[in-house]
Amino acid sequence: MTQIDLNLITALATIIGVIGGLISVAFVVYEIRRNAQAIEGATVQSLMSLEQQVFTAILANAQVYLRGCAMPPDLTDKERLEFTECVGMIMSMTYSAYVQHQQNLIDDEVWEAYENAARGRLRAGGFLQVWQKIQMGYPRSFRAAMAPLLATDQP
Repeated sequence: MTQIDLNLITALATIIGVIGGLISVAFVVYEIRRNAQAIEGATVQSLMSLEQQVFTAILANAQVYLRGCAMPPDLTDKERLEFTECVGMIMSMTYSAYVQHQQNLIDDEVWEAYENAARGRLRAGGFLQVWQKIQMGYPRSFRAAMAPLLATDQP
């Protein structure tokens, strides 16, 4: 073999190696994206399961929950405890979604749905009163994220 043949073979091998490397990188990027989508899907599914549990518990205490949101002064101590725990379950579920969003495990659109739901709930006088009593049990960053939702001029 001549020097030119060896140079040609070396050049072709280099080109093939670069193409192979690019294909490998593209495959890794593809797999990372698929993995990220799978993680987000699993996270959303987990949040939906948590919602189902929370809403089932609230439905079991629907009368107390509705009366508590309306701020009646006649809740018994037991009913007040039940209502406080309902608010706590809802806000803990919202906190779970907040954490998942902060860790980029759910997208902005999913978190926005949780914000909108929290905004609506916090407008109920009794719910807001309980949240104001229990909020110190949640991290400062979450309390700060909930604070703008208390504004009454937002949709």
